[in-house]
Amino acid sequence: MPEPAVQMDRFITVKDQLSETINEKSCELFNLLRQVPIDEIGIPERCLLYFKGSHYKRLFFSIETSAKILYESIQLTGKPVYEIVLMDYGAGVGTLYTLAKMIGCRKVIYNDFLEDWQLSAKLIGRAIRVEVDLYVVGDIQETLEVLAQNQVTCDIITTRNVVEHIYRLEKFYELIHTYQPSTIVYSSTTANIKNPLTYLQHYLMHRKWEKSYLQTRKEIISKKGSGLDLQTVNKVAFATRGMDEIDILSAFTKFINSGTLPDPSVHRSNTCEPMTGVWVEHLLTFSEYRALISEKNYRISFRPGFWDTHYASKWKNYIGWFLNPVIRLYKGIGFVFAPFIYVIAVPKRD
Repeated sequence: MPEPAVQMDRFITVKDQLSETINEKSCELFNLLRQVPIDEIGIPERCLLYFKGSHYKRLFFSIETSAKILYESIQLTGKPVYEIVLMDYGAGVGTLYTLAKMIGCRKVIYNDFLEDWQLSAKLIGRAIRVEVDLYVVGDIQETLEVLAQNQVTCDIITTRNVVEHIYRLEKFYELIHTYQPSTIVYSSTTANIKNPLTYLQHYLMHRKWEKSYLQTRKEIISKKGSGLDLQTVNKVAFATRGMDEIDILSAFTKFINSGTLPDPSVHRSNTCEPMTGVWVEHLLTFSEYRALISEKNYRISFRPGFWDTHYASKWKNYIGWFLNPVIRLYKGIGFVFAPFIYVIAVPKRD
């Protein structure tokens, strides 16, 4: 079960009308979700397990992070909340899109790549009687085309724990800039390369998944180059870490024609699932983000996140109680201690 019901002024510091509204609706959303018989509303099993493990179990933190993203991103637009059109991209079964609707955004669009997640989001929305304006299933291009067909212009696109999985991040931002050139893209990601413990955690995660992905790359190469000796297959498979199937086959063809192979060390320890191109928590430097997002189109900035202070075990909360003030006061060094970061892209005006 999630935490007990909460009172006002707990999710975000109240300093103006917007923050007051967000805090009030955050409390309301928290208390609504606590009352949902989550096992009984028909959510597909894998979505249910994810929601219970990542959001329901840590419900306060889920809504707290949503509240802060909404406040900061809306402030950046300079518009009142009732004028805001917002899309939560890769939303899964999170809380941001629901909270955005509750605080009075003019239009809220939900997106995810899979039908099961959309179904789960709709079921939860119906259970608490808060549904958004438009549900879209698809990748970024498909989704942007739907928005264009519906003549929807977003002020904000938010993502939470999504950018670290996108195979071609440069294409993601290029498409947004093409279809929605005035939209602020406000993202959070736990792939914080500046935090040494996070770096180690991701390095070990990459090594674990790379064992499986290396074998998949070997199978792809073996099928393409029937009759290849095992040494060659292993050599090409090792060199193509961090590539999807199309790029693996392209690299293989280049190797056959010229004998040259890519250098996997450019990805550090990063690896991706070869059949889909989904990165395993892609760790990027700030310079790499700036290059991929394109400073020609966006003003790019970063902010350190904060620690959860609402764990069931009190000792875990001591970390947040100690480090969060340090992160707030010393933003430069704060990245070293932050468990996640914000990546903020604000369009440059002509």
